[in-house]
Amino acid sequence: MTADEIEIQIVAPIRVAYMRHVGPFGSPGIAETWRRFESWCEAEGLAPLRRRRFGVAQDNPNITPSERTRYDVCIQVDDDFHARGDVGVQTLPGGRYAFVPFAGRAAEIRAAWIWFLTRALPDAGLEPDLAPAIEIFAPAVAVDPATGAFSCLLCMPLRS
Repeated sequence: MTADEIEIQIVAPIRVAYMRHVGPFGSPGIAETWRRFESWCEAEGLAPLRRRRFGVAQDNPNITPSERTRYDVCIQVDDDFHARGDVGVQTLPGGRYAFVPFAGRAAEIRAAWIWFLTRALPDAGLEPDLAPAIEIFAPAVAVDPATGAFSCLLCMPLRS
C-alpha cells in the first residue's frame, strides 16, 4: 500500500444488519463472529455473495481498553429488514471518506490501519473524523484457505 492509493469519495448512509464482537481487535473471536454471522445470513436468505459486507471498529483502541473494544460484522440490508436474535440494525454514516486497498492476513491489518491513520492520511493533508473506521468487503470476498489472506478497503471518515 502507498499513500498514492488513497481515494476520496462522498458516501451515502448505508443500512446494515450486524453482529457484535467485544474484545481485542485482531483476536480470533472476530473471525468466529464472521463465521456465525455468515451462517445467520445464509439461514435468513441474505445471500452474502450479492451484498457488500463491512467490518466496523466502533472504538479507538488507543482510548478504549482492548477487552471492551467493539467490532461489528455487517451486511447491507434493505429498509424493510428487521433485526432478529443476536443481530441488530444500524446505519453507517454517510459523508466524505478516504479509502485505501488492503490485501493480507488478519494479523497484518492492524499495522495497515496504523499506517493509514498515522502516515498516509497526514501525508496527504487529510484529517480523520471521529466516526467509526470501516472495512469494506466485496460481495464475493474470499479468504485463501492456505494463507488466510483476503482483501478489503480500509475506509476512514474525514473531517470536512
